[in-house]
Amino acid sequence: MPEDVFAVCCMCRKKILVGARVFRCSVTACNSGRLKLLFCSTGCWDAHLPTARHRNASFVEETAKRMA
Repeated sequence: MPEDVFAVCCMCRKKILVGARVFRCSVTACNSGRLKLLFCSTGCWDAHLPTARHRNASFVEETAKRMA
């Protein structure tokens, strides 16, 4: 049975499967245009912060859904 891969974590490059929890940066610049930063864990999201230099950031927890 093939894996249903939703995306790849932007920090650790781990596969994020459909139905898994996914964390998205709340800052608009990280989610505009082609750039969609998705993370597999809060640890990976935390690792993103020092290089992103956000003033006020948080994450949004979602469930990875199959693309239609």
